[in-house]
Amino acid sequence: MAVPIPSALFKGTPQRRTMSRFKLSGALTLLHLILTTVLFAQSPEPSGVARRAGASWSLKGQGIVCCPCRVPCPCRTNGKPSYSHCEATLFLQTKQGHYDNVNLDGMNLVDSGGMCAIAHEPHSALYFSLSDSPERQAAYKSLISTFYSTPQVFPHVKAVSLNAQVIDEHMFNVSIPGIVEIVVDRNWGLSAPPMPMVAAADHFANLLQYVQNIRYSIRDPEAGLDFDYSRRQANYRVVDLTDEQYHTNSMLIQYADGKGWFSPGQLALIEAQNLQVPEPVALREQAIRLRGARGSQ
Repeated sequence: MAVPIPSALFKGTPQRRTMSRFKLSGALTLLHLILTTVLFAQSPEPSGVARRAGASWSLKGQGIVCCPCRVPCPCRTNGKPSYSHCEATLFLQTKQGHYDNVNLDGMNLVDSGGMCAIAHEPHSALYFSLSDSPERQAAYKSLISTFYSTPQVFPHVKAVSLNAQVIDEHMFNVSIPGIVEIVVDRNWGLSAPPMPMVAAADHFANLLQYVQNIRYSIRDPEAGLDFDYSRRQANYRVVDLTDEQYHTNSMLIQYADGKGWFSPGQLALIEAQNLQVPEPVALREQAIRLRGARGSQ
């Protein structure tokens, strides 16, 4: 809308009147820019999008990831998926955590997305427990966005009846009725976990342990997910993570380039943190022996 300009401002010589108009026009333009900036800054993000923020955060707990790759998952050592695709699904059990001033203690969730360690595709589906408030859900999505340099899209978010049982810290039974079924055993049927904790690219930890994938299936037509990758690959991680680890570039995932084996930056970090380098052939042979069925994966 045009702003009326009082004629009294332009009394005097033509030069002075021209200069006055120029100054006033510039002031109005500057005011418009300031108001536009303020309005955009206050505009909410589109639904399903989370951007990086500067809030402090922490997560303590544990998690398992299942995917269709072979053991060990080549994505975790900076390689390509075993079968050109990697529908990875995370079950995260948060024992303690926060994002800014939002408490995340006791949060359980299932996050199904794209390739697990090379390039994160938009999250296919994110399932929260019915007990988690919208505020906690939003806080978690904001926390996840700090892992990446671009805004994260969450096209399919559901609050569901999420049933999770962790028996003796080794047997994981996770289900969402009619949608998700995950059963994983860290012990491979033994009295203790037989696999070592080895260096791996992951968003929540720098060490993973390969575990037995007994059951892994998802059927959610709304999210475009329909697969059964039971008896494929699964891994376990202890989560003890803060924003400081990402700010200081202390995560192996931050140096991933997908070139086939750990990058120079990853190898330097592995040495600095004294992490065990995985031996893919030995791990695969051990998995076959533990599974007791050669060639089942």
